[in-house]
This record gives sequence, structure tokens and C-alpha cells, in this order.
Amino acid sequence: MTTATIQILDPRPEQKTEERASAGRLPGLAGKTIGLLENRKYHSDNFLQELQVILEEKYAVEKVVYLRKFSFSSPCSDETIEELIEQCDAVVHGIAD
Repeated sequence: MTTATIQILDPRPEQKTEERASAGRLPGLAGKTIGLLENRKYHSDNFLQELQVILEEKYAVEKVVYLRKFSFSSPCSDETIEELIEQCDAVVHGIAD
């Protein structure tokens, strides 16, 4: 009788995700900088470009920072996230199909 060893791999990530509290609600959008993050899925650009117009015309947003992820299936780059954190009061991550 032969004995074999089977190694089972755990597919979960080794790092635990960092939990953070919500930033809280903005009192309004007038004069704020809003980030729009597109994930490159079909129609996400159309939605976010229309949202940009509405934010600027109806809500008096001072500035919109429009950035794109490399791919919808990959995480956002650290550089893109840092840019949004540094420049924006709030961020909308748009997805579509």
C-alpha cells in the first residue's frame, strides 16, 4: 500500500483588507472637486461624461478630475488612487455594460 500526500492551497489572499470608516456626507457639491473614475466597461465613459456635465452645470462643481483604470478586471493603480485622494472631495467610480 502506497501513501501519498496532497497539498491543498488556500486561494484566499494572505493580506487582510484594511477597514476604514466612511468619509461622511458632503454638505453640498458647489465649489467642490469631484473625481470620476472610469473602469473602461462599455458605456461607462458615456455615463460619466454626462454626469460631468450635470455636476458642472446643475451643481456648480468647481472641478472634475476624470481618470480611467487600466482595465475593468484589474485593481486601480496606487498612483491613480493617490491622485484622486489628493485632488478630490468625493469620487464616483462608474461601471457600466
